[in-house]
Amino acid sequence: MTRVFEGKVRRLGNSMAVVIPRDVLSKAGVREGDVLKLAVPVSIATRKRVWKKFAGIDRGRPAFSREGRDPVDGW
Repeated sequence: MTRVFEGKVRRLGNSMAVVIPRDVLSKAGVREGDVLKLAVPVSIATRKRVWKKFAGIDRGRPAFSREGRDPVDGW
């Protein structure tokens, strides 16, 4: 079951933390020390910018260009 809630992001030393309300944790059966997986929504514009940078498109090169021939089967 997915539960949506709002949490405030706060500074914690050199990191950032999200405070999860106690009632949300207790209903999910989460206790101290448990590991959670969180999904953070990212805007489409940000996703496209990150993938372009990853692919090298932002530097004026074609995306994932090959440097040489593919190896022949059975090498």
